[in-house]
Amino acid sequence: MATLSVRSINIRDIPSLHDLHRVDVAVGLPRVATVEFGSGLLGSLPFMRRFHRVFVATLDDRLAALVELEPYAREYRWVVASLAVSPALDSEETWIELWSEILLHAVRAAGSSGAKRLHAAPPTDGPAFEALRRASFSVFANQTTLLAHGLHLDGHEEIPIREQEPSDAWSIHQLYHLATPQPVQHAEAFTSNHWDTRRDAGSVVRGFLVDRGHQVAGYCRVRAWRRTHVLELLALPGEAHLFGSLVPEALSRVGVGRKDSVWVSVPDYAMDQVSFLDILGFEPVDRQARMVRYTAVPVRSRVAPRLQLVPEVGERLAPRLPALSSPR
Repeated sequence: MATLSVRSINIRDIPSLHDLHRVDVAVGLPRVATVEFGSGLLGSLPFMRRFHRVFVATLDDRLAALVELEPYAREYRWVVASLAVSPALDSEETWIELWSEILLHAVRAAGSSGAKRLHAAPPTDGPAFEALRRASFSVFANQTTLLAHGLHLDGHEEIPIREQEPSDAWSIHQLYHLATPQPVQHAEAFTSNHWDTRRDAGSVVRGFLVDRGHQVAGYCRVRAWRRTHVLELLALPGEAHLFGSLVPEALSRVGVGRKDSVWVSVPDYAMDQVSFLDILGFEPVDRQARMVRYTAVPVRSRVAPRLQLVPEVGERLAPRLPALSSPR
């Protein structure tokens, strides 16, 4: 029987990464077919583990499967980015067992680092979903992923749109509260830090919004990496029509080309967005489940110190002799 071992990736595992089959399960990110060399390399370097973690399972010291995760320290969460398995293993049940063991190991590592929860978005059926379920991940929402190529960004109605400023994070967070069901808010547990725009892991993040009075009515965040762009959308209830202008204007300002691919994930509670995205050229390509797994909080229990009895001060009396006190 093969010996199973779960550990962090190291440099010796890098040559084997090219052969693995990968399933992307990161929230809101596009799926790809193979593991990238750079991802495993980042996870193998100790000083990069703050931003990228990779855990592997070996069978008799041979690389059999791995799980990639992205820690978000400021949000106290880790995101499961992808699961990968050796093509030499042709049994899906074996995949599920290996992935679930690695995921449980990752949950313990995340909890030890201070993370409160892990998120993932696997396809709604298949071995990735089953592995996450066995590792005690639970579904809190479902979503449809849409993809567009060669978007036509002209001809939309012009409305006042401005780029996000650092001071807008709080207002966008209030929009998130109005646009998102409470059970989803509890599972995601985002703070206003989530809406900061910043360069992250080689990608450029920019946000664009539509104001209405003193509140934000619509928001589009664009994460760009080379020729791939991922959107995150928010709108007040009943205001999904804003995306007919907001999305093409945002993509135009970030310089999306005709050969670029643009991805967006729309949760089931915001399906009114799909009709406006369809007009722009987006097509559904996948169904995913948003899942969460809470970590155990490490607690150090204090052991009460043993009391050291201090001998009575004074002259000891001989045994069995009464102690008499004389009245004054």
